Amino acid sequence: MTVVVAAIAFLLGIARLAMFVALHLVASDYNPIEHAVSDYSVGKTRTLSSVMTWTSAAMWAFLAIAVGIGFPDWRDRTGIVICLSALALVFIVMPLLPTDLEGEPSTTIGKLHLLAAICWFALSYACMGNFVRLMHGGVIGTLLSILSWIALVGLTALVTALIIRPLRSRVFGISERVFLVSTSLFYVLVALDIVLA
Repeated sequence: MTVVVAAIAFLLGIARLAMFVALHLVASDYNPIEHAVSDYSVGKTRTLSSVMTWTSAAMWAFLAIAVGIGFPDWRDRTGIVICLSALALVFIVMPLLPTDLEGEPSTTIGKLHLLAAICWFALSYACMGNFVRLMHGGVIGTLLSILSWIALVGLTALVTALIIRPLRSRVFGISERVFLVSTSLFYVLVALDIVLA
């Protein structure tokens, strides 16, 4: 049962990454340097962005189930399952909370989107250390450790660009994508490790 659920999470994670790449290849008004990924949820790329986000919600949910039933003796299990379940909920509502585009007036929906995004980034990063400790050793364990450090660099650069406003147009988009791709790959590998174990 654990293997099946983790395999589904793995396939959903791969599908999510494929849609993430497609989102940047289809014609749109955005580019990866100047625009946040959330901007793609507005305009002609909204449908693809929404499908990607709901696919991610399913991935988090199946990963939470896999962890819940696959690691009964892991002391971090309950906390991690709660975080993964919370991520699933965040991703379910995210398409219903489109972001405010740069230069547009701030709205309540936009502020809620920002809050959801903060929860997403914080929860996905917070769990990484737990999985690195759990799955240490071997090729996947090593890759998880490397990806967690890459995610930290991306997150640090992202926050720095938010604080130092002149950097935003040159640094935020790329650093956000470094964080998102590294965390996406991280959890795909977590699911794969559960399958292989």
